[in-house]
Amino acid sequence: MENTPSNIDITFITINYNSSHHTIAVVESIIAHTLNDCNYEIIVVDNASEFEDYTHLHDTISSFPRVSIIRNRINNGFAGGNMLGVNSAHGKYYFFINNDCLFLNDVGSIMKRYLDGHSNIAVATAKITDKKGHFSSSYKQFPSVIKQWFGNSVHRQLSSKPFPSNKVRLEAPTAVEIISGSCMFFRAEEFNAIGGFDTVFFLYCEEEDICKRVWNNGKEIYFLPEAEVFHVGGGSSIRNIALEKEFYISYTLLIDKHFSCFERLLIKTALVLKQFRRIFTKKNGLSLFLFVASGAPIHESLRYQQSVR
Repeated sequence: MENTPSNIDITFITINYNSSHHTIAVVESIIAHTLNDCNYEIIVVDNASEFEDYTHLHDTISSFPRVSIIRNRINNGFAGGNMLGVNSAHGKYYFFINNDCLFLNDVGSIMKRYLDGHSNIAVATAKITDKKGHFSSSYKQFPSVIKQWFGNSVHRQLSSKPFPSNKVRLEAPTAVEIISGSCMFFRAEEFNAIGGFDTVFFLYCEEEDICKRVWNNGKEIYFLPEAEVFHVGGGSSIRNIALEKEFYISYTLLIDKHFSCFERLLIKTALVLKQFRRIFTKKNGLSLFLFVASGAPIHESLRYQQSVR
């Protein structure tokens, strides 16, 4: 059956940023594992990669069936890049998948089948594993005052909804609080209803924000272990102090958005104290402490170091 905007089941969306070898591999794995009776499209958003990387990507996958490439003139980050892909998406489901992931089975069809039968679920994720076969942060907990001061265990014990720890290997479909942004399978209707990703976040914390809004909207989030994804990790970035600062910028934005003034004060105080203890044990500890203590100013975001190509 020929794909038309009205009959597409799943839109796969992935972002390329100077890592075309990863992007080509994930596109090939989607095509290889997705059954022909699933009508789908693949949208690759290139977030203003260097010309050589984009050319390699374009020359390799432009002839692939069901694949389209959108060339962004500026790096809009995770949220902005994915929302650019959404602008051209036609599927009943949106599957946001990091380009440094690989499908190990027919992940899209498995998730579609489960959500087709459970209208209360807005978004799901797969069992994401690393090179050692360990769970790779498929699910986690939303920040809280208790979590920041006393840790995850105490937070779970006192929470009204004790979601499972990310250290537990779940073997059955299970409701979880937050899922990894590397693999998010959304019912398009629900994604659109809450406004999609908040593009105020450049990198990091987009998944915490949107999952919080899903729960606030009365819908559920599930982990589906039958669907399996391998995640290489760090495909588009190498961890450095600039990225660590970017995390704290996003984390501060998240806290400011979802907590009261008093809760924000408690969480940020705990965060500053934690960074102070790391001054003597962590590389760049002093720089990060001063940065967090100054409020993780947004004007230092990598967002403002991008130029239009």
